[in-house]
Amino acid sequence: MVTVFAVWEPILPTDWAKPGTSVLARLSDHRVRQFWDPGHAVAAILRRAGEAANLHAACCFRKGILWDFAAAYPPGAPWRDVPAGPILFDGTIVRVAPGLTAAIAATK
Repeated sequence: MVTVFAVWEPILPTDWAKPGTSVLARLSDHRVRQFWDPGHAVAAILRRAGEAANLHAACCFRKGILWDFAAAYPPGAPWRDVPAGPILFDGTIVRVAPGLTAAIAATK
């Protein structure tokens, strides 16, 4: 089964609080798990994972933090201090949506 983790981070001046019900409702698929990450811990882990796999996104940095970004991992990929290499590591979300859809479809 595919699981999508949507991580919300405070980046923009308007991101002063975790997203409310109406924002969270935008991602209504039952496979989506949403998290508020005010300390940017997930972004830091994903950045290290990309660097370990020699992948460097040319986009998606704001204030030195990965943002508006997608990473996809194959089924069974282990998550340790630094996750295994992703099969998709790019952004912005809107631009890479077709590749993300294809990566998810390939897991079926």
